[in-house]
Parts: sequence; C-alpha cells; structure tokens
Amino acid sequence: MITNKEQWNEEWQNFTPDEVKCSHCGELKIDEELMDLIQEARENLGPLRITSGYRCSEHNNNISSTGPSGPHTTGKALDIATSSSQQRKELIDYFATKVSGLGIAKSFIHIDLLTDDDGFDARPNCWTY
Repeated sequence: MITNKEQWNEEWQNFTPDEVKCSHCGELKIDEELMDLIQEARENLGPLRITSGYRCSEHNNNISSTGPSGPHTTGKALDIATSSSQQRKELIDYFATKVSGLGIAKSFIHIDLLTDDDGFDARPNCWTY
C-alpha cells in the first residue's frame, strides 16, 4: 500500500499521487496492484482521468451512500471518467475480467480489487448507479 509520495512507482508515469489522494484531507493511500492495473489500461486504451481515488472515512461518509467504510476507504478503488458511451463500453470490456468490483454510471466507472479479506464479501460484483 502506497502511503506517501516517496513510494510512488516511476512506472505509473501517467498518473500522480495528487490524482488518487483524498480530496478532503490530502491523505494518500493506494494499492500498488490497482495502480499497476490503471497504468496498464492507460497504455492499452489511451488517456484516462481518475475522478476519485482514496477517500478518508469522513469524506466517504459525506459523499457516498457506502458510509464511513466504503470501497474507496480501502485504497483499492478508483473512479475513472467516461466521456462517451463508446468509451464507457471500452472501459467495461477492458476491466470486466480484471477487477472484483465494477460500478457503471453515465459519467464514470468504478473499479476495485476488493475481496472477502477486505471485508467485502459481495465480490465479484457489478452494479449501476
């Protein structure tokens, strides 16, 4: 788990710690496997914009129906902006077999690598917003 900028892997060249840190408190907590996956997707699909990465419990409780312990509080979840239905389908097709959680909204998709060990026993799972 990456918890400070000094741990940032240079292989994640298309992303910065600021893109995945909590926008409320600035805390950085992100899973290396998830960052490897998003970087691989970027290399295969082209530019991707992360709209939400890690969220502290307070921030998640304020903005999400999942409350203070939702997927983003683990550092193993990201939301990726989608600009068209074609891009959304491309992202869904790409991530469907690579993630344990896939949420689909009009303007973004949610991906996560959560398991029973993380307290998320409803995985694999796919949902719409």
